[in-house]
Amino acid sequence: MSTPRRPLWFSLQAKVMAAVLTLLIVLPAITLWITDKSIKRQTLESAGQALTTSRAVFVQSLANRANSLVSRYRNVISDSRFQTAVRLGDANTMQAYLGELLEEFADDTEVLVFVRPDGKYYTGARRGDKLSLEDFARDVSGPIRVALGGDVGTGSQVLGDQALNVVAVPVTVPERGLAGVLVAGVHLSETVLQQLKPPQTEVMLLANGVVVGSTLRGPTTKAAVLGWANSPAAGAPTGEDAEPQEAVIKDEHFLALTGDYGRTASSQGFHFVLLSSYEQRLDASDVTRYRVLGISLAGVVASALVVWFFIGRVTRPLRELRDSAEAVGRGDFSRRIERFSNDECGELAVTFNQMTTNLQNSRVELERAMQTVKSTQEQLIQSEKLSAVGQFVAGVAHELNNPLTAVIGFSELLQTAQTDEKTKGHLERIAKSAHRCHKIVHSLLSFARQEAPVRKLVDLHTVIDEVLEIMAYDLRTSNVSIVKEFAPTLPQIMADPHQLQQVFVNILGNARQAIEPIQQEGCIVIRTHSEDGWVVIEFQDNGPGIKPQHLARIFDPFFTTKPAGKGTGLGLSLSYGLIQEHGGKISAQSEPGHGATFLIELPVASNTAPSVRRSGTPFPFAAPGAPTGKTILVIDDEQWILDLASELLRTEGHAVETASSGQQALELMARKKFDVLVSDWKMPGLNGIRLHEHLLATHPESAKRTLFMTGDVVSDTFQTFLAEHQLTCLSKPFAISEFRSAVARMIRVNR
Repeated sequence: MSTPRRPLWFSLQAKVMAAVLTLLIVLPAITLWITDKSIKRQTLESAGQALTTSRAVFVQSLANRANSLVSRYRNVISDSRFQTAVRLGDANTMQAYLGELLEEFADDTEVLVFVRPDGKYYTGARRGDKLSLEDFARDVSGPIRVALGGDVGTGSQVLGDQALNVVAVPVTVPERGLAGVLVAGVHLSETVLQQLKPPQTEVMLLANGVVVGSTLRGPTTKAAVLGWANSPAAGAPTGEDAEPQEAVIKDEHFLALTGDYGRTASSQGFHFVLLSSYEQRLDASDVTRYRVLGISLAGVVASALVVWFFIGRVTRPLRELRDSAEAVGRGDFSRRIERFSNDECGELAVTFNQMTTNLQNSRVELERAMQTVKSTQEQLIQSEKLSAVGQFVAGVAHELNNPLTAVIGFSELLQTAQTDEKTKGHLERIAKSAHRCHKIVHSLLSFARQEAPVRKLVDLHTVIDEVLEIMAYDLRTSNVSIVKEFAPTLPQIMADPHQLQQVFVNILGNARQAIEPIQQEGCIVIRTHSEDGWVVIEFQDNGPGIKPQHLARIFDPFFTTKPAGKGTGLGLSLSYGLIQEHGGKISAQSEPGHGATFLIELPVASNTAPSVRRSGTPFPFAAPGAPTGKTILVIDDEQWILDLASELLRTEGHAVETASSGQQALELMARKKFDVLVSDWKMPGLNGIRLHEHLLATHPESAKRTLFMTGDVVSDTFQTFLAEHQLTCLSKPFAISEFRSAVARMIRVNR
């Protein structure tokens, strides 16, 4: 029974059309929006620049008007009639003359006042009755004081609902000197403001929240501008670098600039608002926007029709391909498609027919590959587990070095005490056992540490001995003995000792696992010799041997004869690759039931002498005549290390203090000077390197007298640090003689 066809909610044609229409609509919309914003920004910037220029012109016009008024009234006080009225000293005569001047200056002069030399009002004349002459003289006292000092006083004053330009001119007569001050108040009327304002702008003068002058028409417009000027949107009066602000007044868009004029310590001044409408520019922008929108919509419709036509033609062969693909999906690999045309769709039909031809074969290969992947995955998981175990062993081995230092040190220290021979024998056994543990720990650290391959001159006998130290327990508990048939002299080779250790561990481990199930007492013979520029190592066991059909595949990746979970099949493959990288050869020989022999050949390093195996003490003895009586600071986070070092150094006659952290050491050094510092490298908090860097900055002499200790294999970074600063590092565990010798050398070097 065939599966019913599921309906297509959205066809490919509809999806493509939707995507195209979205692009056709969104892209013009974004373009229109960006263009509109750009035009509006440019409009505002242009209008703002014009308004800023207009403000400068308006302020300059006000200043020019003030200068013109000063010139006018300088001429007035020089007139003979005015001089005669001043000499007469009659108030009525002066008042009458001032009244004549008001009629003569038939512009916007509102008031003329004459003030006596003591600053008090004398007489005056005014236009209309809105202004009190005495109040005016009192309100313009600032310019009057300037004029009484001999200079012309100018300013601006707001009286009632009028804004006035104020000019105070000192009046002098030859026979009397300063006779008084003539003060004039000239109204900034609408006519004057129309003359002063720049073209295409409007201006309004404000004082105390009231309009005192304006070029705007109509009370409602003035009220709207006044409301905006007093609102928080207008802000405080601004200086010359102020930016124009947008303002919507009676549904019309303006740019506005506010500012102060004539406001000084001696003049009240007034606040002005300069307006410029950009409504016409916005209207032109709207017309452009609608035209572009109409053109874009027409383009979208035309493009949609064209795209719909072409999509229909493209999707027709795709629908036929869909039907054929559904048949193949149901297992009908005999389905074929006729070539539609000589284009991409025709090529797709040919490719589809080739696919159905190869699909059956691909299914078989896929099943086989899945089985291989599953097997490989299991082997990789096992390899990852072994890597994690190796890291754990390395960490544990490093932690053993600190207590081993205490065991070796205190056991050797007790041997020097007055004890009986039996106790000395026990202590000697403890020291030897600890030394053996130290060798095992050192080998484990070297083998487990992940380092970049480094080629150097290597003694193969030393590398093999280190591997045997690592595997001694497994070999002993499996009843497998090791027979070493080493050549008395063996040339050195250029190799990475860690990689060689890995190769030897793999071979010995495989031999032990093969021997253990079938032999009660197994044996592995290790032979070394050299011939014709090669060093040869043989590993021969008495296990069950290797079957002929397996012997040719033992170096293949992932090949193993062990049960699942017991091996990865990577050990010998990796060993083969490592030996090949060293320019050597590895091979295997075996007969079933007669064991197996692995043969490794490595090239001898050029220009090297053979290494001779010799025995000796693991640590150097202290040089005689070591200086005493020095102050020494020992820094370590392990208390037993501190106790051991203190005991050893005090018996040498030194004064010793201890610190369990780098911070505590710095506190002691702040109070006391030490001849030698003995510090652990790895400590929580302030470690040895950071402590030395701190000493270089604060106690450079103490930094030179630092002896480091470490229970880890010294890394390349730390080796570089020691070489750069010419310092010494003592590896844990150490013997008494080695420790004392290192401290003595440090004292002698820094005398």
